[in-house]
Amino acid sequence: MIKFKVTEEIQTPNVSNRYMGPGIHENVEMTRVEYAKTEKGSEYLAFYFMNEKQEQLSHTEWKIKMNKPLEEMEEGLVKFYTNITNEQVSRIDRIVTTFIPKETFQGVEADTFEDFANKTIAVLGDHYKGIKIRIKVVYDKRNYTSLPPYTNYRWIETMAISREKSEIEILGKDKMAKDIPAKLEGANDVSNIIEQKATSSSVNESLPF
Repeated sequence: MIKFKVTEEIQTPNVSNRYMGPGIHENVEMTRVEYAKTEKGSEYLAFYFMNEKQEQLSHTEWKIKMNKPLEEMEEGLVKFYTNITNEQVSRIDRIVTTFIPKETFQGVEADTFEDFANKTIAVLGDHYKGIKIRIKVVYDKRNYTSLPPYTNYRWIETMAISREKSEIEILGKDKMAKDIPAKLEGANDVSNIIEQKATSSSVNESLPF
């Protein structure tokens, strides 16, 4: 028999599985950074954040997959992969140099994503711990919250910068709402019914649902 009982554990608010929504969040702390692989072997470097409400955010940089070595690619494709790799390094740099001097991170290089990720973690050390920051959170292409993908506008800074002097702002290109699926199961059928009713019924007739 299951008993209905009010306990201290039940009365304690459950703060797990709380996530930051889109917008500008203040007094956030980066809680950890890790390099890891998924069960399928996909490599990633992840940065984890938490605000005062104990809402969480993770920003993940995935290893860029290439179908063949650069040496075997055409010039245009080499340039493409070089550009997106530089963009990724730039995003990582924006996060890391929020906590350490730019000069400290300059010169870090590696031939593999794993090596670069581990060197980044080593250089960063514990310098991020206890540092309050301000970040902008947006939705990514998969409708997950994350830090923005671009680096030509600021989206992370320390709280030492006052709100009045902050360069972080919501831009027109920022995705602040989830995409609505183009097609929902049965949506076309419902639309067709409504259109048929609208064309065959008089203005005074109402739809039967």
